[in-house]
Amino acid sequence: MHLAIDDRAALGPVSAHLSAPAASERRNRYARWALHQGLVEGDVVALLMRDQPDVPAIRQGLAVVGVTVLPLDPGLRGASLAGRVDAAGPRHLIVDAGLSEALGSVQGRLSVQPVVWWHGGADFARIDLEVEDYDGGPLDPRDLTVGASRA
Repeated sequence: MHLAIDDRAALGPVSAHLSAPAASERRNRYARWALHQGLVEGDVVALLMRDQPDVPAIRQGLAVVGVTVLPLDPGLRGASLAGRVDAAGPRHLIVDAGLSEALGSVQGRLSVQPVVWWHGGADFARIDLEVEDYDGGPLDPRDLTVGASRA
């Protein structure tokens, strides 16, 4: 999915809980995080998250750099969840800290090993804190890797 840098309507509102400027800033931080992680068009990032204000910002920020976002059903566990993760082959998996037992249910069942990032709660690899290190200002089209792909 390709989006124009300012195409806010393409994926719906970033968040009903954030002002438009705050939502745009959050989206831009996630886009810059993705670029810093070396994610390119065609890469997959899976989201195992409940609805919360950051979810639309994550989805839009990743999409603007060409990353495919796979939302996972937070009700899945065990083999069902592992099958969906394996089928998509994500490079990264962003997990709501409140769903740690869901992630635990796939331990030893995954054939892929995505980098796991926690959203909230956990004391390590917290993406919601990590993105604070990135500029939330407008994205420069020259900085984006849309159109690039892994060779």
